[in-house]
Amino acid sequence: MSEIIEIKATARDRAGKGAARKARREGDVPAVIYGDGKPADIIAINGNDLWRQFIKGQFTSTVFDIAVGSRKIRVIPRDVQVDPIKDHPIHVDF
Repeated sequence: MSEIIEIKATARDRAGKGAARKARREGDVPAVIYGDGKPADIIAINGNDLWRQFIKGQFTSTVFDIAVGSRKIRVIPRDVQVDPIKDHPIHVDF
């Protein structure tokens, strides 16, 4: 059985285009965690940590534990938007 990878994230206080751009300027990748019958969690993941996992391959079929503060949420990436020039992730839906 494979190991579940943990990624640290921070909660974002705002949603929308301006907040996402601010997160990207700070080197983070904005993301959203949907499902489990709960409201969506709006988070930001360190861009370098996400890039290391993304280039390994099979990113959208890997199970991750997202650590947001003191809680851990088990997720599977469902959609990744990438920059058309640099091929770096710019937004992730879990």
